[in-house]
Amino acid sequence: MCAKDCSGPDEQNENFFAALVARHSSDAVVISGPDRKALWVNAAFSIETGFALDDILGREPGSVLQGPDTDPVAARMINQACAQRRELRLDILNYRRDGTPFWVDLKITPVYDAGGLHTHFISTMRDISERKALEEQNEEMRQAEALRQSERQLLALTSEWLYSAKSFDELLMVVRRAMHTLIPEADGALYIYGAQRMTLDLVASWGTIPDFPDHILPDDCWALRRGRAYAYGLKPIQFPCDHVHKADTPYFCLPIIAHGETIGLMHIIFDGFEEDGLMRHMRAEVLGNRWDISLICAEQISLAVANVRLRHELQERSLRDALTGLWNRRWFGEQATRDLANAERDDADLSLIALDVDHFKRFNDQFGHDAGDLVLREVAKLMTPLTEQNIYPCRMGGEEFTLLCPGLGTARARDIAETLRQQVAGLQLDAGGVTLPTVTVSCGIASYPQDARALDPLMKSADRALYKAKESGRNCTVTNTPLAPD
Repeated sequence: MCAKDCSGPDEQNENFFAALVARHSSDAVVISGPDRKALWVNAAFSIETGFALDDILGREPGSVLQGPDTDPVAARMINQACAQRRELRLDILNYRRDGTPFWVDLKITPVYDAGGLHTHFISTMRDISERKALEEQNEEMRQAEALRQSERQLLALTSEWLYSAKSFDELLMVVRRAMHTLIPEADGALYIYGAQRMTLDLVASWGTIPDFPDHILPDDCWALRRGRAYAYGLKPIQFPCDHVHKADTPYFCLPIIAHGETIGLMHIIFDGFEEDGLMRHMRAEVLGNRWDISLICAEQISLAVANVRLRHELQERSLRDALTGLWNRRWFGEQATRDLANAERDDADLSLIALDVDHFKRFNDQFGHDAGDLVLREVAKLMTPLTEQNIYPCRMGGEEFTLLCPGLGTARARDIAETLRQQVAGLQLDAGGVTLPTVTVSCGIASYPQDARALDPLMKSADRALYKAKESGRNCTVTNTPLAPD
C-alpha cells in the first residue's frame, strides 16, 4: 500500500490537480487552439476581465482584450511569436469588459503532444497595473527632477550672463534671450521708470508676437501699488491690472528693485492659458512652476540692474569731471583716439576746439574760488547741449577745455566755437551777492588731416591756435588753417 502511494500521482491524480490549479489560480488563463481561437478560460480570467467563456469562445484573445491605447508593437510581437510557435512574455495594456484599461504580464506558451504536434496555446495573465502605475510615477518624478535640474542650470547660466553685462543694452539683450528660453510659452516685457517717475517705459520685450504698450502708469499695476510681485490666475480672489487688456489671461507682474528702490517692472503674460484653453490641472501646475522661476529671475535681474548701475556710476566718476560734469582728460584721450582712427578709415573730417577762460585767475583772486568754480560750471552748462550734435566737451584741467568734433571740418568747428564764445560773453553771474565781470573765452581750432594726422600733434596744433587767440587780445577764435573767403 505504501509502495503504491509513494510511487507518484497517476494520470487521474494529475488531471485532478490540474483542475484545482486552473480553478483556484489567481492568474488569468486562456487555452486556445493552434489557430489561436479561445477554447477555455479559468475563473480568474472572468473575474479579472469581466468576460465569460461565451464572450471569447472561438475568438482570438487579443481581438477581445486589446484596445485603442494598446501598443501596436506589442500586438505585432504576439502575432509573430504565435506564427512561429515560440514562447513569448511581455507587458501589454488590455481592456476589461467595462472599458477599463489595465496592464498585464502576459506569457504565451505553445503546447505540443507526445508526437511533437502543436495542439494548443496557453496564455497566462497577471494584473500588474499597480506596478505600472508606480513605474509611471517614478518616471514622472525622474522627468520632473531632470526638468528642475535643467531649469537650475539655465538659471545659473542666466545669472552668470546677467552679472557679466557691462552695459544696460547688454543686460536687456541677455534678459530677452534668457526669459524666452526659461519660459517659452509666455510673452514678456521689461519696463523702467522714466526720468520723472511719472510713467514706466518699455525697454525690452520677448516672445512669439509680443504686443505691449510703450508706457504704463504706476497706478495701473497691482504689483507696484502693493509693493510686491503679483500673479493673476493663481488665486481665488484676484483683480486684473489696468495695463492688461486680455480678459482671463494669466500673467505675472514683478517689480524690479535696485538698491532698495523700485526702478521698473517685469510683465509676463501667458496668452493661450485661458480657462477654456489648457486643462485646469495642467494650467495650475505649469503656472505654479513658472511663478517660481519668474520670482528667481526678477530677483536676478534686479541684482544685475543694480550691478550695471553701480558699474556705470563708477565708470562715470572715473571719466567725468566732478566740478562741471563734462568728460575728463582720460575719457578725451580714449575717445579721440578712436574717433581719429575712424576718420582715417572713413576719410572723414575731425576737429578739436581748444578753449580757455580769459583772465580766470582774476576770478579766483578777487572773488574767491567759489566764484571761479561758478564760472567754470556756467561755461560748462553752455557746452553740454552740444553733445546732441555729437560734439563732446571735455575739461582738460583748470580753466582749459577741449571740444572733440568728429565729422566736422574747420569751417563748421569755427562756427560752433564762435557761437559758444558769444554765449559765454552774454553770461551775467553773481557770486555771494556780487556781480562778476564779464566772462570771455578764447578758442583755437585744429583739424584732421590738414593740421596733423595723429592725436598729440593735433592737440598741439589746437593749443598753438589758442595761444594766437590770446596774443590777439583774447575773446576770439583762431584757426591754424586759414579759411577760404566767402
